[in-house]
Amino acid sequence: MTVTTRIVHRRGTLQRRTRRRVENRTAGWQLPTLGVIALVVVGAVGLTGLVGASTIAAMSAGLPPPTDLDKLGFDQPTIVYDRDGKVELGRFEDERRRVLAYDSIPKTILDATTSAEDRTFWQNAGVDVPALVSAVAENASGTSDRGASTITQQLVRARLLPEDVVQAGADRYVRKVKEIIQALRVNEAYPGEAGKERVITAYLNEIFYGHGAYGIAAAAEIYFGVHDLSKLTIGQAALLAGLPKSPTTLDPYRYAKRDKKGRLVVAPGSPPLVRRDWVLGGMAGTARWSKPDTAALEAAYKEPVILAGDRPVRIPGGQFTWQVKRQLQEILGPNADLERGGYRVTSTLDWRAQRIAEKWLAAAAITPNTSRRAAERFYSRMRIPAAERSWIRDLRGKDLHNAALVALDYRTGDVLAYVGSAGYARDDIASAKFEPKYDVAGDGSRQPGSAWKPILYASAFDAKRLTPGSLLLDVTTEFDRSQDWAPRDADQLERGPVLVRKALQYSLNIPAIRALQRVGNERVAATAERMGIRFAGGRQAFLQAGLAGALGTVEVRPLDLASAYGTIANGGVRQAPRMVQEIRGPDGKVVWEAPKPEGTRAISPGAAYQVTDILAGNTDPSQNDIWAAKTELRGPDGKRRRPAAVKTGTTNDARDLGTYGFLPPRKDGVGLVVGVWMGNSDHSYPRAAKPATSLTAAAPLWRAFMREYTKKWPVTSFRRSKDVVQTTIDKWSGGRPGPWTRQTIKEWFIRGTQPGAAHAIDRPGLLYRASCGGWRVDPVQAELGPTSWQADVADWLRRAHGGPGVRGRLDSATAYFWHERSWGGPLAGSCVVRGADHHRGDRGGHGRDKGPGNGHGKKDRPPKPIAPSPTPAPTPAPTG
Repeated sequence: MTVTTRIVHRRGTLQRRTRRRVENRTAGWQLPTLGVIALVVVGAVGLTGLVGASTIAAMSAGLPPPTDLDKLGFDQPTIVYDRDGKVELGRFEDERRRVLAYDSIPKTILDATTSAEDRTFWQNAGVDVPALVSAVAENASGTSDRGASTITQQLVRARLLPEDVVQAGADRYVRKVKEIIQALRVNEAYPGEAGKERVITAYLNEIFYGHGAYGIAAAAEIYFGVHDLSKLTIGQAALLAGLPKSPTTLDPYRYAKRDKKGRLVVAPGSPPLVRRDWVLGGMAGTARWSKPDTAALEAAYKEPVILAGDRPVRIPGGQFTWQVKRQLQEILGPNADLERGGYRVTSTLDWRAQRIAEKWLAAAAITPNTSRRAAERFYSRMRIPAAERSWIRDLRGKDLHNAALVALDYRTGDVLAYVGSAGYARDDIASAKFEPKYDVAGDGSRQPGSAWKPILYASAFDAKRLTPGSLLLDVTTEFDRSQDWAPRDADQLERGPVLVRKALQYSLNIPAIRALQRVGNERVAATAERMGIRFAGGRQAFLQAGLAGALGTVEVRPLDLASAYGTIANGGVRQAPRMVQEIRGPDGKVVWEAPKPEGTRAISPGAAYQVTDILAGNTDPSQNDIWAAKTELRGPDGKRRRPAAVKTGTTNDARDLGTYGFLPPRKDGVGLVVGVWMGNSDHSYPRAAKPATSLTAAAPLWRAFMREYTKKWPVTSFRRSKDVVQTTIDKWSGGRPGPWTRQTIKEWFIRGTQPGAAHAIDRPGLLYRASCGGWRVDPVQAELGPTSWQADVADWLRRAHGGPGVRGRLDSATAYFWHERSWGGPLAGSCVVRGADHHRGDRGGHGRDKGPGNGHGKKDRPPKPIAPSPTPAPTPAPTG
């Protein structure tokens, strides 16, 4: 068939005279390429009145090479996987799309698509000439606005035309001419069966199917919940193939209603089903492979269309996935398009660790705020051991609604588990106190409380201002008289002379303040920042806090604090938290790979070991039975104690509860550090008569995760640094033993700072002075802070002559240290021996004390000691 079109001007209008001569009309005929181009272009120009439309070459000017089909990339989501590359943790996308290869597209889909959009696709030259001629005639007569676009033309229109041709407001007829020319060029550049396969594959990956679905794979999932396209029925394939004609008008969700079974069923006779039936009818006559017979067609016509329903976007990785996105942007640069780039990201997340963390956070933070029946069902379903349920039940009514957990490998910085808030998907119970999407771990700034003290003491050891054997006074003192600031230990007891090891293990506040005064805020801030701490408000916030900074009043991010603990565990070398192991492009090639961790030195190996050794005592009942009752771990056999270093932190009014700790490295080099936070999303104070503390909430949560995650790990021990030496010191005053010594202990020192060495830090006999023919305890001369502090120390000494339990003007009372019955010997003062100076401990007993005493009971039956909370009772005020 040939067509001749002549254009005649008459009074400003165009008259089209078309003469048709049918020479041969078969389904598979083709004209020589240039002849087809000339024929079609001239006919198309006749539609617009473009008189004397230059030449084919002129209309082809500016078109991209047809071989750009090889370069086509499809907007694809960036998908994040766990460290094994098996679990999808989330994806970033503007367009829902999954790109398929030709071999993975079922023949049913191919037949349905060509039946719906281009029934001569496999034979035509990129343009369906008879259909185009018919469209020209109908458009000329004004009876329709038919386009007659083939699959090749539609692909060209979408991806292979210049932007100015397809943008809004451009001449549609010029676009049509260029579209036809480009379609013919593509067909010529990609001839034969292989060329057709490339074109239809690109089309099926590109085209919009409505309801946010780009490409056939996304459409199958969004409408039918089908990932494997081979599982689509003929009727489903036909319905999908019919949608691109008018994705919005034909959207099946517009015509769906719930039936009695709760299924989302598309109404019979609705536009998408009418279109489906038309496609099915076409398949019966034109399908290349899957021609349905009469029975199959009848079944397909009658098949109800049941939709999958709009499903919430699943992000199994929760807040971790969004933190990964931040790191990706840092790695790939600000111009990297993560929503369209099609990257495949292998993260550092250990999916087993993540599931364990999510389970325990839900148990600790969510179930205490649900009904008892629902909580018990959860315990059974999640196999919460009976031994763990009591502490969880005790949290009922404590007004704690949220928790966060971070687990890292401190040898590499890899984040193994990351739960920014308990129950990321629990929007059904969201409230001001429980915001499941808010990332407390990485975005929330919270007061660390006494969990800050290891950072403080690590700074002091590193600066060689203190040692684990240094003497500090646990005496309530008005540190800032201008503000009447006299913080106390939580139990409002004053234990007098205390060595640093015990002060840190038992989380005493008043010695910590004296330690900060000794080393200075500037030095601590600098060390903390080297360890990865970012203060809320910057370094200046910590400097302005003054001595109150010793008590963890300056807010930090739990992720940073966990990383800082990892620095201590790693011998003082910081490995920045990392969440990405590898990035691959859409072509499968590696774009970026995590380098071998090198780390940066933050504190000396000796200082790191000293803090580690002290904190390890908190899980050892022989050193600290109060904390160990909540933190002790056991090996796989349940018998051998697993060494672990841990510290808790409870802020004022129990608003923030934390526990941070780590294990020795495994033999394969993995080092685990875990940080736990509990509180409320809105940072509100728990309204409970007796609020929870870190020891009753965060510590058992930390232990529960550690127990389950490491239950099969072999038991290992902390390795001693070569930079430390062990030396015998005076038990009460620190320093080298002398004639004043009643008891001795062994302690670890950075080499060269031990008593007797050239750079010894601790003065011998600091606590004692010769008096009354012997050596007496005089804490006033042990006060190395400002002289203004000595008055309160002298007052403590006066009250201590009356024994434990004597309360002073600052509302705290004298007390012995746990398991002690002395303050190191007779107290200085009058040489008249008083009752308080006759305890056995004053006569040098070694291990003869039978139990702790706090001065409120009979000598032969001392009352149970009060477990200290790591916070002062009043809110500490900054001293400027």
